[in-house]
Amino acid sequence: MKSFLAALAVCWLIGSPPVLAETPVQPPGAGIHPLCFVQLFAALRSDNPFQPVACDTLPGEQPIEVLPGQDAADLTYSSEVVGDRGLSEGFVAYTVAGHWPSSINNNQWTLFEVTTNYGGVGLYSSIWLLMRPGGEQIVEPLLYLPGGDRCNDGALLVSEVASDRLIFMSAATPFRLLNPTTDSDWRLVSMDRIQKSGQAPVRGPFMGWQPGRDVSDAATACAGRLVKSYNFKTDSLDVLGVHIDRQAFLDAQKGAKQTCINEWLKRQSFQRTGALDGRVLDVDLDTWNRMLSSLGSECSG
Repeated sequence: MKSFLAALAVCWLIGSPPVLAETPVQPPGAGIHPLCFVQLFAALRSDNPFQPVACDTLPGEQPIEVLPGQDAADLTYSSEVVGDRGLSEGFVAYTVAGHWPSSINNNQWTLFEVTTNYGGVGLYSSIWLLMRPGGEQIVEPLLYLPGGDRCNDGALLVSEVASDRLIFMSAATPFRLLNPTTDSDWRLVSMDRIQKSGQAPVRGPFMGWQPGRDVSDAATACAGRLVKSYNFKTDSLDVLGVHIDRQAFLDAQKGAKQTCINEWLKRQSFQRTGALDGRVLDVDLDTWNRMLSSLGSECSG
């Protein structure tokens, strides 16, 4: 994929056309070169996954593309990954979600929303918190939250940062919204194979409905978002609730149960169970679980 096409792929997430830099651009202030994340991802596979990474060794001539967002401060920086043979191997892009310079020294803490592409159609998302010591050309990773590909837990978006927790959202398919607290990838896990191998049984998906076969779960079938909270002190991750894009959910058609699920969704009175903001419905997790109990009885046949 050429550099321009890589920028267009990132636009799938933010919905804005790319602005191509005529000369090499280094993101100002909190920014680092996007290819620094190639080194950070490589370090995750080592014995010391959170080791500091020197970013000053990156080639300055490697161009960075700037993609505009909703306002002047909301910019995405993208750079093509070129392999040893001079061929494109995808791209890395990021948006700065938060930046905190120290008032005592020159240390800087920066929160990044990162998108990676490995040459195919996938757009894999993650959140990184990096610390850059004052006067040094290195970054030290403090937090890494991996996401998925596009509508399957991808498109991670930071919502709120507090002293003890980070609240963020991940894109979700209809299947994922029916299974908000389950981490298993049911497209890859075979229940029969697990049980026959003698391993501990895995809790099945909601009503035993399978992704794709029963409920829409394509990587392009975004129907809303999961709202999650990461606790810095306890290193724990919790699901707080769901955002449901009503029309996008109803547009999903693939799956033997999807039509029944859509009819059930149309009958729900979200005005009483959650906040109604345009077409996006906000529902806390406890309320959503109670609502799903009625779905199971209506579409179990």
